[in-house]
Amino acid sequence: MTHKDVQMNLSIYRVIIFFIFSLSIFTVTKAHALEEDHPAVSRYKDSMLENSGVIHYKKILVPVSVVPGTEDTKLIEVIGKITAHGYSLKKNKSTLEVGLNYKQVVEKLGAELLVDCVGVLCGYQPLYFYWQSWANYNSSVADDNDDNTRFLVAKQPTEKGDVYYQWIITDVYDGEIGIEQTIVEPEALLLDQVSVNRNISIQAEQTGLKADREDTEGSQDHPVISRYQGAYITDYRQREFEKVYIPTGVAINDVTPTITVEGKGTTIGYNLSNSQSTLQIYKNYLTALKAADFEILFTCSLASCGHDLLDDLYTSEANKFRFHPVKTNNYPDSDFRFISAKLTVSGKNIFLLVAIEGALTSNDINKIVVDIVEQSEMSTARVTIDPQYLNDEIEQKGRVVLHGLNFAFNKSELLPSSTASLTAITEYLELHPKQQFYVVGHTDNVGTYEINTQLSKARAQNVIKELTALKVEASRLIAIGVGPAAPKAANNSDANKENNRRVELVLR
Repeated sequence: MTHKDVQMNLSIYRVIIFFIFSLSIFTVTKAHALEEDHPAVSRYKDSMLENSGVIHYKKILVPVSVVPGTEDTKLIEVIGKITAHGYSLKKNKSTLEVGLNYKQVVEKLGAELLVDCVGVLCGYQPLYFYWQSWANYNSSVADDNDDNTRFLVAKQPTEKGDVYYQWIITDVYDGEIGIEQTIVEPEALLLDQVSVNRNISIQAEQTGLKADREDTEGSQDHPVISRYQGAYITDYRQREFEKVYIPTGVAINDVTPTITVEGKGTTIGYNLSNSQSTLQIYKNYLTALKAADFEILFTCSLASCGHDLLDDLYTSEANKFRFHPVKTNNYPDSDFRFISAKLTVSGKNIFLLVAIEGALTSNDINKIVVDIVEQSEMSTARVTIDPQYLNDEIEQKGRVVLHGLNFAFNKSELLPSSTASLTAITEYLELHPKQQFYVVGHTDNVGTYEINTQLSKARAQNVIKELTALKVEASRLIAIGVGPAAPKAANNSDANKENNRRVELVLR
């Protein structure tokens, strides 16, 4: 094989890869098969339908010219309805005879023949990647390639736009011909498949905990946004208060720019028929969110999302499967799309994430996850302290954890929600005026030792400052910050880290 032959083979090889892979998520299972031929082109006489499928509003690359022996292959992007049929013909026909019949179809359609290659002119094993696609899973129509394989592409101008036709004609077995026909027709985007309720009210008060919230039998759409029509819920999770990272851009040096939001979180996973392309799903969500005055923070599609977007955000055990059933290890060549958005209602913020993963094969299904965070402060009503509790702990242990002292994330200032606990501590100290204490701040192990030690001491100092303002004598209290040096539990889970972040009163 000459150098020119190699270059020509690589050129055609790329054409086949681009075009075939773009068709790899058709609905071709029997449950969704198209039992009829395409209305524009009948099946070859006496051929049998082996597989079929359709996908709407899909973007693909179409080869429109090939120069054998060179890399001068021109590709164009086309968006539209894609219909595929696979036929087998057992009448001792040749690929030459079948190919000439389809070339006659091109003439009858008034179409322009763009690509017509045979055998080695189509490159070495041009159907290799075709074997990895849906056709390989559903039929044996085009499972081989030899010198007789024909590849045809044609374009037909219409009032609504150009229609593209593709035929791959192969010798499957002795005396049996395989025909794969693909037709791309111009199609308008189907919108209004997702609705948004902009007038939802956000509850400032935390609601009571309920059991079995992760059970899909008790799942429901979030009132702020509907499901995509035809989708069904497979996964459901709701938490009264959690921390969520909202992506605002593509990762740089493996660091994804984010906004940290705390509040009530709801995560809903959906499955949707693969007859809908991820482009159409994405456009519907984006259009609905913009129409409801959501601020779009970040969007990405396919390779532009980068590697492991979701996995980079949710690596902790608690959030490991947050976006299930969408895979977190989205690769740059995955059919993956993502949206993050924000809406402010009555002074409160709603953050919304949509992750979409396209079906990988004909037997797969589209997966959508909608993640909603209603920003709020954590309710401390469930953990309270009183003077008697403080007395019992100090008598038994010589120290007590001061529950209900709440700080802003990575800050030393106490939040207003700490008032009830500060009042209880003051009452205890008034009842025991001769006792003196260390006020000891603790952190988890996230961050450097130096920063955590400084933060823990600053928090202890602010606790003393607040108690002094409530008429507690400052000389009775000494602030100490030990950072991560004295954890209550191993820092191997979010729950343990939360327990390690605390302030204690230690008798001296």
